[in-house]
Amino acid sequence: MSRLLVFALFGVLFINISCERCKSCRYGYTETIIVETPDGEVEQKIQRENLILLNEDGSENGQECIKRSEYKAYDDPNDAFTIENDYLIEQETTLLDSFRYECVDN
Repeated sequence: MSRLLVFALFGVLFINISCERCKSCRYGYTETIIVETPDGEVEQKIQRENLILLNEDGSENGQECIKRSEYKAYDDPNDAFTIENDYLIEQETTLLDSFRYECVDN
C-alpha cells in the first residue's frame, strides 16, 4: 500500500511540475469587394474565417503555452497570457470590416 502511495505522490508531483496551459486564438473578418458585371457594379461580401495573426518576424501567433511555474504567480491563470491582448490590439487598430476574434483554452 505504501508503494502505491509513493507512486501516486510522484505522479501528482510530475503533473504539477510539467503541466502547462495553452490558449489558441483565431480571427475572422468580412471583406467587401466591388465586382464589375454587365449590369453594373455589384458589391460582394466575402467571409474570411479561422485566420492567425502573424508576428513581426512572420511567424504565426495562434497559440501560446505557459508552464505552471510561470502562471501560478497569477490569481487568475488567464492573466498570464499575452496572446489575447495581441488580438485585442489588432481589433482596435485594424481597418478591416467586422474584425472579430475568439480565444479558447486548450
